[in-house]
Amino acid sequence: MSKRLMNQLIGRLKDRRQYLLKEVKHRLREFKNSGTDRLSDSADIASNMIEDEIVMSIAQGEAKEIEQIDSALEKINKGQYGNCENCGKSINKQRLMAIPFVKLCIKCKEDEERYEGNEIDSDGYSFDSIGYAGIEADDDKKRNLRNFDINDINPYDN
Repeated sequence: MSKRLMNQLIGRLKDRRQYLLKEVKHRLREFKNSGTDRLSDSADIASNMIEDEIVMSIAQGEAKEIEQIDSALEKINKGQYGNCENCGKSINKQRLMAIPFVKLCIKCKEDEERYEGNEIDSDGYSFDSIGYAGIEADDDKKRNLRNFDINDINPYDN
């Protein structure tokens, strides 16, 4: 990677970090000040609580991005920046320009997203952890298994 590109990425990372720090501080002040209102209506209190949760959720997301930026800056200092944390291959320069703190190459990120929410047991079967959709298995096991829906099971059938 060229020195010019690296300096440009470092600048973008630092600028984004400063912006996010200001936003997090603003949101935390907003959260702290929201409790000073004396609300008597239960609907107003509930609405205020929801707003507070949203503000804190956004602040947590911004704090997480700051951590990712710090990690990227640390990698730059160690000379490890621009390599996928999963496969070790170089991350595409266009991807780094779009998301300078990215940790995975496109292929590894797609794989991660594909399997996100799925758990694989020791036999290689994949179970959807969000909702039970049936059984999936690797290709060898799929040939011997019929996918079924939970509605296919008769609880009275022995």
